[in-house]
Amino acid sequence: MDSLYLWVNLGALFFPLLLSFNKLGHFYKRWKYLFIAIAVMCVCIISWDVLFTILGVWGFNEAYLLGPSFLHLPLEEWLFFLCIPYAFMFLYDQLVILQVKNFLKPAEKYLDYFFIAVAVVYLIAGFGHIYTTTVSVLVIIFTLIMIKLNPPNRGIFYLSYAIILIPFTAVNGILTGYITPEPIVWYNNAENLGIRFLTIPIEDYIYYFLMYGICYVVYERVKPTVQ
Repeated sequence: MDSLYLWVNLGALFFPLLLSFNKLGHFYKRWKYLFIAIAVMCVCIISWDVLFTILGVWGFNEAYLLGPSFLHLPLEEWLFFLCIPYAFMFLYDQLVILQVKNFLKPAEKYLDYFFIAVAVVYLIAGFGHIYTTTVSVLVIIFTLIMIKLNPPNRGIFYLSYAIILIPFTAVNGILTGYITPEPIVWYNNAENLGIRFLTIPIEDYIYYFLMYGICYVVYERVKPTVQ
C-alpha cells in the first residue's frame, strides 16, 4: 500500500499517454505547448499547495507514499500535477482535433458566469476558511480573465470538463479514502465547508476546474492555430 498514490497517478496517465501516439490525434506533436501550459499552471497552484501543506490545510498519509519529498510535498503530489493535467488536456485536445461538434458554444458565456456564481456562493458560505476562500477567489479571477481572453473552443473545454468529472470522482475518491481505511490525502475540515461528495470535499470540483482551465487557456494561447 506504500505506493498507492503513485499507482493512482500512473493509472490516470496510462491510457492518455498510450493514445498520444495514435494516427488520428498525434497528441505527442503538441507536447511542447502542453508542457508550457502545465508549467504555468504549476507556477500558479503549487505555491499555495506547499503553503497549505505547511499550514495543515491538507496533508499526506505516509502509509501510502514512497517517501521522497521536496518543499514539503511528496514525490507523488508532484507527479499528480503532471499526470492529471496531461490526462484531461489529452481529452480536450482530441475532441478538438477530431472536430467534435461544439454544441455548447451558444451556452459558453452562461457557463462562464455559472462558475463565477458557484465560486461566489462558495466564497460567501465559507469565507474565512482558507481552502474555500482561496480557491473561490482564484476561480472568480481566473474565469474573468478567461472571458477577457476569449480562447477558442470554450464549449469543448466545458464538455471535456463535464466528461472528466467521472474519472475525477474515481481518482479523487481513492485519494480521499473511499476505498482505503485512511485517506491518502487528508483535509482539515476547519479550513473548508466540511461538505463532501462521497469522500471528496466539494471545493475540489472547482479546484480541478481551476487547474484544468489554466492549462486550457495557456495551451490555446501558445499553440499555433494550424498544426
